[in-house]
Amino acid sequence: MRHAIALLWLASLVIGHLGGCIRAERADGRARRASGDLRGAVVTHGTHRGAHEGTQGRALTGPAKASERAEDEQALAVQPAGGAPVRASGRRPVLLVTDPEALAWWAGEGYGFGALVLKRSSERLSDLDHPRLRAIVTTLAGDLRRIERADPRAGVGMRHAHRLFDLRWLRSTATRFELIGVANRLDREVFSEGRCGETRLIYRLAYATKAGGHPFGSRLPMTVNVVFWQHAAQPSPQAGPTGPTGPTGPTGPTGPTGPTGPTGPTEQSGQATCRQVARRWLVPEGMAGVELARALSAPGGPLERALLAGGALKSIEVNVQSVRWPSTIRPDMAGHAEYVLRVFHPSGRGLVAAPLENTPDVARLRTSPGLRKQLLGWLRDPGNLAGLDGATIAMPERFAARLSTSVTPLGFGRLANRPFSQLFAPADFEGLDLAGLRHARSPVALLRRLDGLSCGGCHQTRSTAGFHLLGEEPKDERLDALALPRSPHLDGELVRRAQFVRAVAAGAPADATRPLSDRERVQGGYGSHCGLGDPGLVAFACRPGLVCQALADPDMGTCLPPGPPGAGDPCEVGRLKRHRHPHRDRVVGHRAIPCARGGVCNDNRVGFPGGSCTDACGGTVDGEACGLIPALHPFNMCVARGEPFTHCVESTASPAAMRACDREHPCRDDFICARAPHAGGVCLPPYFLFQLRVDGHVL
Repeated sequence: MRHAIALLWLASLVIGHLGGCIRAERADGRARRASGDLRGAVVTHGTHRGAHEGTQGRALTGPAKASERAEDEQALAVQPAGGAPVRASGRRPVLLVTDPEALAWWAGEGYGFGALVLKRSSERLSDLDHPRLRAIVTTLAGDLRRIERADPRAGVGMRHAHRLFDLRWLRSTATRFELIGVANRLDREVFSEGRCGETRLIYRLAYATKAGGHPFGSRLPMTVNVVFWQHAAQPSPQAGPTGPTGPTGPTGPTGPTGPTGPTGPTEQSGQATCRQVARRWLVPEGMAGVELARALSAPGGPLERALLAGGALKSIEVNVQSVRWPSTIRPDMAGHAEYVLRVFHPSGRGLVAAPLENTPDVARLRTSPGLRKQLLGWLRDPGNLAGLDGATIAMPERFAARLSTSVTPLGFGRLANRPFSQLFAPADFEGLDLAGLRHARSPVALLRRLDGLSCGGCHQTRSTAGFHLLGEEPKDERLDALALPRSPHLDGELVRRAQFVRAVAAGAPADATRPLSDRERVQGGYGSHCGLGDPGLVAFACRPGLVCQALADPDMGTCLPPGPPGAGDPCEVGRLKRHRHPHRDRVVGHRAIPCARGGVCNDNRVGFPGGSCTDACGGTVDGEACGLIPALHPFNMCVARGEPFTHCVESTASPAAMRACDREHPCRDDFICARAPHAGGVCLPPYFLFQLRVDGHVL
């Protein structure tokens, strides 16, 4: 354990007096989380605390909070045709619950992965011998073997240059799938013919053990999304999956709003409608915690157990970091990591790997010109353009992959995350009439829309290291803790979903279309995406005081302050030479940019994608917060003596100023908002958090 942790930090921390920013916590905090002692607040759209509470240093610069609140309030209103906005008085739609108190209550009431999905009394993975779990483990084992066969440097453990996910974690007595979120996806109604969208329970792999005789635990970079159909009436046990990946046909809905209109099935005598389903998710303002969990699970609530039984299970979706290379191995790109994305459908008592929605099988299509031509014809069909523009149509399954691998860092700059761009070029869409579309108004924008609809493209757009939901942390935990539980992309999505649910609940027309995956709630703010000149992307502009700077993405830049870079800004940028095979991607021609006020540039070699300026805490300015940086040699000597990991951080750290972050001020791509020592958050690379990397964990 001592050697593993020492190597972990040797590979991550900045050489010299600056390193990865880590926060201190009590040694037993993570173990309490792993055992289920969770506390916190409900996180659902429209019920967030002030973004600047407790931020160290001066106030963050950015958009006025009043305008952001007005934007949120507008999202919660419904505009019926020809009428004034309508609100469900005193009630709000539940869109996403990440409140640890509510989740812990659900876990104790039979909503844990073992109890709900496998019908087992234990949640320890070592006790969950079931055909469904075996199917997931067997499939992932095959995926990892393929990586290992193709890469002689890949293997489990810190002694390997390329560190693989340890499959033994899925059979360990120390691990379990921890419930981190419950999502209302009524907006997916367009893909669920005869049903009313989906309910999703999201779990994350976690463990509790001892390190040096002290309780220790962590989450791991693997999420399991358990998806249930939302039925207007209680489903029959024989019901099976339908929609774009089920037996209703390979293409799913026949138009941009589905076969039955924008709000689902027409009302029938004695049968609940999608309007009534939407109303199940409306709760009184202020309802939170266990009270909220009880209300949603009560008879007639959307999480009533009868609604999650029998044929209600649609799919189980897995996202796992399969391999990670440290920055010492890929110094030009600040490291490299890959994520396996899989979808499984129920089959008897087991599961079978299923086609991925809107994700083409690139390898198969590249070797089959006729099949590729058929796909291009389907994409160019004028009857499909509106659905593609609004993201309300599914590609026929005969073109789809059953495995997607996404990569970080540099997101959409890398072809591995853009499957359609590996098959087609903007010239393939010349001559199409795109002028009347909202989101794909040029061939470049259309291709970006297609890539964003794929599993890998979606998970690498304004995400948190390939994830959109990672879960809340115990309030008193400062080390290895996220300040924000969800990605900027998901924050923007919640605004759209609120509008949809309120419209359906009010009986008003509901718009199921989605903006491009780049769209976020604080659009045009620091770190958000901006167009680099293509006419189809002109809507993506920076707010006053920021400029659009080209980094790795060929279509979109990043909104950043002009002039010399301050804390958190990029300070070592180059040109990405991209390839279909991500291992052959290279960043060349690195250019160092001096940091403002004499700050220090933490470069790509030590794990900071694009570099990141760090300043002294004594002179923090707007947009900065003070974090802790451990001195490399004293920290490693402390760990080598066998002292607790958290004690070594606390005893060897010194302060430094970094980019401050909160919900109103997300970090730029390839950085996460992690908790600062006292309050607030700071931006740092995701793999500096123990919980977001596969290497270094010893169970």
